[in-house]
Amino acid sequence: MQQKVERILLVAITRLGDMLQASPVIMGLKRQYPEATLTVAIEKGFASVCEGIPGIDEIYPIDLTLICQSLHRERDGIVDAFQYVDEVVRDLREKSFDFCLNMSSSGYTALLLRMLDIPEMRGWVSDDEGHRMILDPWAMLFSAFVYHSNRDFNSMNLVDIFRSSAGVTMHPKSLQYEVKDDAREFADRFIEEHGLLGSGPIITIQAGASQEKRQWSPPRFAHLSRLLIERLNARLIFTGSSSEQRIIDSIFSVYSHPQMVSAAGKTTLPELGSLLQKSQVLITGDTGTMHLAVAVGTPVVANFLASALCFETGPYSEGNLVVQPQIACSPCNPNLPCSQYDCHDQVPPELLFQLTKLRLECSTEELLKLNLSPEVANPASAAVFVTTFDEDNFLLFQQLNGSATRNGFPAHFYDGAKAAYRSLWKSEFDGTPIREWAEASRCLDPAPEIAEGIAELLALTEQGAHVLRRLESLILDQTAPASHLREVNDRISALDKEIEHVGLSFGVLGAIVRMFIMEKENLRGDNALTLASQVNRLYDTLRRRTERFSRLYTYHAEKVRRLGEQSAVGILESSADRVSSAKRIEGAPFRM
Repeated sequence: MQQKVERILLVAITRLGDMLQASPVIMGLKRQYPEATLTVAIEKGFASVCEGIPGIDEIYPIDLTLICQSLHRERDGIVDAFQYVDEVVRDLREKSFDFCLNMSSSGYTALLLRMLDIPEMRGWVSDDEGHRMILDPWAMLFSAFVYHSNRDFNSMNLVDIFRSSAGVTMHPKSLQYEVKDDAREFADRFIEEHGLLGSGPIITIQAGASQEKRQWSPPRFAHLSRLLIERLNARLIFTGSSSEQRIIDSIFSVYSHPQMVSAAGKTTLPELGSLLQKSQVLITGDTGTMHLAVAVGTPVVANFLASALCFETGPYSEGNLVVQPQIACSPCNPNLPCSQYDCHDQVPPELLFQLTKLRLECSTEELLKLNLSPEVANPASAAVFVTTFDEDNFLLFQQLNGSATRNGFPAHFYDGAKAAYRSLWKSEFDGTPIREWAEASRCLDPAPEIAEGIAELLALTEQGAHVLRRLESLILDQTAPASHLREVNDRISALDKEIEHVGLSFGVLGAIVRMFIMEKENLRGDNALTLASQVNRLYDTLRRRTERFSRLYTYHAEKVRRLGEQSAVGILESSADRVSSAKRIEGAPFRM
């Protein structure tokens, strides 16, 4: 970012959870530029969220509903919409922003920013012809991993991706939301009025979710509620919108107790924050309520079902426990329906009860030392993680229950790729030293499972460099026939399709390939020789990334494999000790 920053614009026309996930970016920008004024442009319906996020100097609501309704009227409505947008543009231009981060990937926000003429912009903008562009590599990475087939190999949380996009390094290691005193008093009144003044822990439960396929069934929640009340004497508060009361009613119809009450539809956002702050833990799916709990300092036990993937949008703070089903279709495509929620069967109520009990009884430091046995949490059914941060202050999910084969691949296939990409991207985009590079650089031969794809990519990048050198010579040769230029361009197009095919055929390489494709799509300019040189550099970048990923993956996959073998031996020895002890007590001989 440029040295002189006095006015910052953050565009986050988005949902509740997404806005809360922007809070470390906001706080980080204010820490790095304490004298700067920070404005958040947000859809009018979500503007109230910003009132509790520290670091925001100005909230600029944009009425998208008014625009849509005006356009729907056509004729005079189109004029009204134009006049409103023109007013917004003129108003924002007059603020003379120095820097802007667009966290919204929508086309209309990209067009809006193009009209504001801000000197330095990150995220999504438009070029002179209205085509959407991505101006920094971290925002490209977001798009690369949103591409569904690449999601299995990502370990970068979206909060870290966006704060890195903004160049933020001094950030709080948690989401941020301030509960005011008047709202805090609401929680005390609610607990008293509903007769929840007992001694057991207060546990909040968010039963609803944004999609039905992400929503655990009422009978499972009822079973979990019984366990929490009968074994922990818990006081349960069910949260949600008024439309989610039907879900809570279904739970209460299966099991009810005086220590179970509903707050659905009865709270403002600050009041919900106060209830969460009063709770010892929140049990939830991937919801806005989860992000609010984290932002007010309440630990969560989160159940990531269907299309939800904890590595992308998991709770951004230390010491949260997260469950991720381990079946072939998880995570599923968020844009497609599901006829059979098999992933829900991977998470029994007993598991969430045990994790809630652990979260209540253990400190974060103790959780990080846990090694859950398969009897408690079978890794073949669901992975259990605790959240922490790595050496570079990126959110990290540490698995507590070992690992298992998935989709026919051993655990080291996925875990090795996640670790390799994590090091690669931080090094490529931020210049972070690769701490394990000395060991990884010795891995000259790719691991067998990626060797074919690596060889194909490297061969294609070499061909690409050769063709681009040919193109540059043709551009410089004014006597070269136009047919030769067409032939070279056709060859480049064919090579790029082959590269894309490798990324689709070898999913583990998909993110590298998608980055290459997007970087090429975002090239702009009128000078043919300059563009040819830029494309040539992209082929060289693809080659370098492929080689580095190969060595990093091979190193990490082998490391994970060895750790898995050691853990398996430990489990066998531990099991043998338990069985042997039981047999001795019973007076029977021990047999394996």
